[in-house]
Amino acid sequence: MPKNQFYTHCLMNAEEALEVALEVANKAIFSKKGRKLADIEVLILRGSWQGQNYDDIAETHDYTSQHIKNEGSELWKLLSEVLGEKVRKTNFRTALERWRSQHSAEVPQPPQPDEGKKNADFVGREEAIAHLNTLVGSQNAKTIGIYGKGGVGKTTLAHQYFETQRLEYLELQVGMDAQCITSVERWIKFQLREYFKVEKLEDNFDMLLEQLRCKLQNQKIGVLIDNIETALDENGKLDKPHRDYVELLSRVLIHPTVKSITLITSRTRLNEAKLTLIKPYPLPGLDEEAWQEFFSGFEINTHSSALSSIHKAYGGNALAMKVLHNLIQSDYDGDLEAYWQDNQEFLLKGEIKDLIASQFDRLLEFDIKAYKLLCRLGLYPYQNIPQIPYIGLSCLLWDLSKEEQRQAIESLQLSCLVESKKEKREDIPKSSENELFLHFPKNQGWMLGFENLQSQGKLVAFQPAGYWLHPVIQAEAIARLKSSEESIDKIMTLIKQQIDVMVADDKKLQNFLTWVYQKQQALFSKLPYKPALIRALYLALALKISWYLSVEIDKKISEAATAAYSMDIILAIDYDITFDLASALGYILTFLLPLDPTSPFSELKTTELDNIDFALEILSGIDRSLDPKLDIKPELRRSLQDIKNQLPDEVDFIWMVRQLISIDKPELITSEPNLKLVSLKKLKKHHLPKVREGIEKLETWFQAKGEAWLQQLSDVMSSIPRKNISDSWQFSPQQKQKLRQYYDANRLLVDCLNSSGDVSDKTRSHIEDTLLLPIAEIEKRTPRD
Repeated sequence: MPKNQFYTHCLMNAEEALEVALEVANKAIFSKKGRKLADIEVLILRGSWQGQNYDDIAETHDYTSQHIKNEGSELWKLLSEVLGEKVRKTNFRTALERWRSQHSAEVPQPPQPDEGKKNADFVGREEAIAHLNTLVGSQNAKTIGIYGKGGVGKTTLAHQYFETQRLEYLELQVGMDAQCITSVERWIKFQLREYFKVEKLEDNFDMLLEQLRCKLQNQKIGVLIDNIETALDENGKLDKPHRDYVELLSRVLIHPTVKSITLITSRTRLNEAKLTLIKPYPLPGLDEEAWQEFFSGFEINTHSSALSSIHKAYGGNALAMKVLHNLIQSDYDGDLEAYWQDNQEFLLKGEIKDLIASQFDRLLEFDIKAYKLLCRLGLYPYQNIPQIPYIGLSCLLWDLSKEEQRQAIESLQLSCLVESKKEKREDIPKSSENELFLHFPKNQGWMLGFENLQSQGKLVAFQPAGYWLHPVIQAEAIARLKSSEESIDKIMTLIKQQIDVMVADDKKLQNFLTWVYQKQQALFSKLPYKPALIRALYLALALKISWYLSVEIDKKISEAATAAYSMDIILAIDYDITFDLASALGYILTFLLPLDPTSPFSELKTTELDNIDFALEILSGIDRSLDPKLDIKPELRRSLQDIKNQLPDEVDFIWMVRQLISIDKPELITSEPNLKLVSLKKLKKHHLPKVREGIEKLETWFQAKGEAWLQQLSDVMSSIPRKNISDSWQFSPQQKQKLRQYYDANRLLVDCLNSSGDVSDKTRSHIEDTLLLPIAEIEKRTPRD
């Protein structure tokens, strides 16, 4: 066979060759069908190009194998038709190249994505976008309140505004349950840590606000506070438990020095004296012309007086428009007049809640499986995890087979009662490698990872496919769920069982969970937190991902006062030692690391404290580590004892005096809040001659031997062997994916537990107690009927 041009592309870059192949396929399909490759067709072509079989492709992208086989078969038929020859999975490369060489000059190009092209689901809001631009540009508004009825399109407008302005934005989902309002303090900490990459968070709320304000003074980004009405009282004021929202808005987001633009969505107008600078924008319903444009895009005949009647009945509500178009298109073949004749009596009620209720009833009548899924989706709060991955829907369908699950999900999507987005991927440009969080912010769902393409590692960013409910639909879903025969306790228990089954048949994963449980028992028996927090941390380290689940299992771990605990927990896992010993060694490191100029902790080294001040405090950590009750290895014990023996006799006395003076005279403590120490310089000025004499002896010793002493201690600490979990447990790609899905599904379960007040204490306790345990251990703890 003669060489073809694809070989040349492969020599350049395997991924470039694949992109050429996809481009050729798009051109060929467009020339005959007037469309481009569908997302799932791209997945199959990519997987086939990389040598994956259908099972591998299905596993990678959360599809059933049969579904991928069916789609693959249709794809090869399509390519056979447009390429003019029999195309199979084994020959599609050469078939594409032959077609390319024959048609390269004559094929019309598929239309390229137009950044200015309208979103088909976003119509009639040009005036609203212009009005927001006027408020920001001419009136210098920093914060705008978008007010309107449920379903009118407030959140959609906010998202679209930021998109049109090409602004990255931070999103604060207030929540729809008044008992589970998102904490402002935790949200600020999350954004500072994850988006702005701040390593050192302030201890108190006032200082956190200042940190956030400083960041927003240097960078123009958007902020969306969604559904704030949940936190308001009947007078439009923020309830007492949620006054932090007032502080966030008044002291940061409407501050004249910030570059950020904040949009607030609410069904109720804010009425706070401190927040009068928030510019109000009451969002009206869409006009009739917008409805006509939207329906026309779906080939619905709009040349009918019925359009005016329906539009008037629902006040131009955007959600009503979206729900109605599906019914008119699917049941009446796009005949608006016929739909009006059959439904005008109902439509004249004109209540969006009645319309939504009727669609639930319709789904109940025609597809009970999709109906149950819709109601169960009401359980998810859509706050910490605003978009639910496919596995989250699968966990709600414990009573269906894999194929039935897929059918139920597809059926629900067709009903337009669930929102969804398809997976989006982008290559990481070289210019952004040091600023990934700016280009692909986590708050918008971006995740980072590697793809192996023809043995070449490639960094990519991607947004997994996600699903969510509009708040109006969620309210109906949860109301119906609570009134059904399925109790919330039973549902939560069944979800938990469905999650556990995900890894039940994999012996290695069960062995890993058993090992994790044994480590949690052996090393963390005295930890004052929920044990599942530790198990979640082991999983996160094995998967090399952030600790979100650990924090969500026990939110106390994220509080500033427990920062030292967090470090000690990681040390215990890293060194494979008990938590008590890790706490002692962690105290040494707390005062040793700031002395290393290359350490990220070096900023704790202030001008008020000298190296000798840190060295003196290290003594306490050494003494704690040498406690006979601790299980420390003999070699490490001998090394630490030798290091302590080198110190002059006066050191214990001076350390004790410094502790006492810090209690008696707190005004002498250094201004560094994380290091509550009194410097030896101040101690000499404010104490008796005996103390001054002892300090001077210590200073003389430290000047001669201190640097060598610190280096010796540093060498000892560096020599402690570390355990890399991801290296110790080598999982296959399929096992990694399964473990990640298991982790994500447990996050969803915990999110439901944290947001629901309808789960009994007994069920809540059992779920929390058995989270992330191996099946054998769960069975021991499951009560028998």
